[in-house]
Amino acid sequence: MAMVIGSADAQSGMSKEIFEQMDILLSPALLEAVDAAAGDAKVKAQEALEAAREGWKQLAFAVATGVVMHLTRNVEISGIQTTGDVAANVAGQAVPAPPGPHTHQISLTATQQGVTFNQSGNVNGHLK
Repeated sequence: MAMVIGSADAQSGMSKEIFEQMDILLSPALLEAVDAAAGDAKVKAQEALEAAREGWKQLAFAVATGVVMHLTRNVEISGIQTTGDVAANVAGQAVPAPPGPHTHQISLTATQQGVTFNQSGNVNGHLK
């Protein structure tokens, strides 16, 4: 699965997951205030809850953006091996050589089975 930041309104991706957890952890006190209030106080408490949730969505998007960008730029992947078969084809013409100035067609295939390759080279930026 790809690392997806998601949307600024926390409707998808990592921002949605972060927002949902924030809402689970932070909304109970505000929900209690809404339930305990009456009249204008209830309206104000509901507005405060909605405003808080909008703020949590923005915060969730900011956190998701920072986490995904940092990881995709800086994670190092190591210790990866792969195994497979290698078939090397060589085709073309030989260069003229003694005893005569003529060339020969070359067509060779060499196969090695069960070759193990170890990871090498720069591994930054491969995480998605």
